[in-house]
This record gives sequence, C-alpha cells and structure tokens, in this order.
Amino acid sequence: MSGLVAIAAIVFAALCIAGTVAVIVFVLKVLFWVVLFPIRLAFTLAFGILGVGFAAIVAPLVLVIGGIAIVGALLAALFAIVAPLLPVILLGLVGWAIYRASVGPSARGFAGS
Repeated sequence: MSGLVAIAAIVFAALCIAGTVAVIVFVLKVLFWVVLFPIRLAFTLAFGILGVGFAAIVAPLVLVIGGIAIVGALLAALFAIVAPLLPVILLGLVGWAIYRASVGPSARGFAGS
C-alpha cells in the first residue's frame, strides 16, 4: 500500500511542477503581449491606412481586368458552343454557293444584277 501512496505522491508532485511551469509560461506570454501591444497597434493602424489607400488605387484596375476576363470567358464559351456547328454551317454555305452558281441571271432578280 505504501508503494501506491509513493506513486500517487510522485504523480502529484509532477502535476504541481507542470502547473507551476504552465503558470510561469502564461505570465511570460501576457507580459510579452502587454509590452508589444503598442507596437502591434501602431503597425496595424499604419498599414491599415496604407492598405485602404492601396485598395482605392488597385480596386478599379482589378475591376476592369476582371470585366475583361469575364467578357473573354463568355466569348470563349460562345466559341466552344458554336465550334461543333462549323461543319454544318460550311456545308450550308457550299450548298448556297452551288445554288447561286447554278441559277441563271434572270432568276436572281433586280437586286442580284
């Protein structure tokens, strides 16, 4: 039974040491945070103001380039839809050309003269 008490005492001592180390680390973390907070705040404000100015300059350019990209994507989609129909369109044009070549001048009418 005394062995079990000894193991419990060792575990309790280890937990006390771990708790003490955790409290010391927490205090050091809070200390560094408090000391460095004004510097972090100054950089945040400075770069925040610069970021707003940069965004005001760059945003119109991004919108224009994005608009051009969207129009280009729509044209590519249109060409992708029309491309499989090109053989049918060309066949129709060849048929129309043969028809126009075979019809005499009198059948063309006044506009075709």
